[in-house]
Parts: sequence; structure tokens; C-alpha cells
Amino acid sequence: MAAHTIFVGSLPDSASNERLEEIFSEIGPVKKCFVVRDKETEKCRGFGFVTYSMEEDAQRALKEIKEYDGQKLSLTVAKSKIKDKNKKAPTDISSFLVSMGSLNLSAS
Repeated sequence: MAAHTIFVGSLPDSASNERLEEIFSEIGPVKKCFVVRDKETEKCRGFGFVTYSMEEDAQRALKEIKEYDGQKLSLTVAKSKIKDKNKKAPTDISSFLVSMGSLNLSAS
């Protein structure tokens, strides 16, 4: 993620994509915006991301946006997710067991 994307922390459980976009589009046009949700409960996990087309808008939002409906937010420039393309599936049982943790395979 480039400097155009902001990590938004300390969101309330009730946070929505629509409200997050509404708040951040007061600074400038929002390219992409989403709240990260728990897969089971569908509640906000407390964070989300906002991407602006222009880096200047992202920098301004970092300085000016402080709250989501009265709740103080924590804003930072989002970091890129590191993808390890060299990661491979285990090729033998010992490395598989190491990667899976300790398993008791002895017969009773």
C-alpha cells in the first residue's frame, strides 16, 4: 500500500464502510474504503483502511481527522503486506510436524 492508504485504528464495533467513507471524503475523494469485520459476528474488528487518489489528501486526513462519531481514532500510513513468494509447502513429514506444532502420533 502506498502513502495514499491510511490505516484507521480504534474504530467502534458499529463502524460501517459508508460512515467511514463519509468522514474521510470531507478531505477529498476516497478511492477505496473498508472496515475489517469479524467473519462470524460481522462486527467491526476495530480497524479499517481508507485509500485516496492523491497523497496530499491522505497526508491532510492524517493531520485533520481525529474522531469517528466521537470516538478518538488512531491513524497511520498503511504498511504493505509482505508476501513471501518463496514459501513452499512442507516436503517431508518432519517439517510438516514442525510447522504444525507438536502432535502426539504414538498409538495407544
